[in-house]
Amino acid sequence: MVRFHGVPLLERLAARLLPMHDAPAPPLFVAAAGDPHVPALVRMLAPHATILTQPVPDGVARAILLCRDLLHDPALVVLADTILDGTIERPLPPAPAVIVWRDAPAHATSANFGVAVDGGIVRDVIEKPADAAGLACGTGLYLLTRDVVARFAGTPPDPDSGEYAITTALRCTLRSGVAYGVGVFRGTYVNVNSADDLVRAERESAS
Repeated sequence: MVRFHGVPLLERLAARLLPMHDAPAPPLFVAAAGDPHVPALVRMLAPHATILTQPVPDGVARAILLCRDLLHDPALVVLADTILDGTIERPLPPAPAVIVWRDAPAHATSANFGVAVDGGIVRDVIEKPADAAGLACGTGLYLLTRDVVARFAGTPPDPDSGEYAITTALRCTLRSGVAYGVGVFRGTYVNVNSADDLVRAERESAS
């Protein structure tokens, strides 16, 4: 619900990505328990959507896992704390796949997560890599299948935060034999982790 140029991030993402939704099942949104704002906005933007509630804010991997039984393969999973000004290259890769920002500057990759790609296949993902050389920048966009999401149940929690992180889930499933392809986002991507990220994004978009 953080606003960018006066519009909630979720609303901007929905305007850009809901037109891609062509499944017979409704789009799915996950909201935190006790939050009235996201469900209210979703009902306005997509009255036919299904809204799920995450009882405990215990990480993105667990939020995605809530959707497992309602997913239709393939599912485009989008994290709503992002600014996406651009397009995903078509055709989309077969699922499962990680969507990367190929044109990202090194500092953006280091602030997000790096994706090691070899021959169009993801070999590793590294959260906030100190050295981004040779790595593509991961985005908050993933093409997933119900089977892969089910495997997220085996993700261990972060020892410090206790959260079940999406990057950890990707690494665990990679090591268990899941082969992730790579899709490409062209444009500008910002993961809004702080007020400074939002200020920088507003400044860059105005320049």
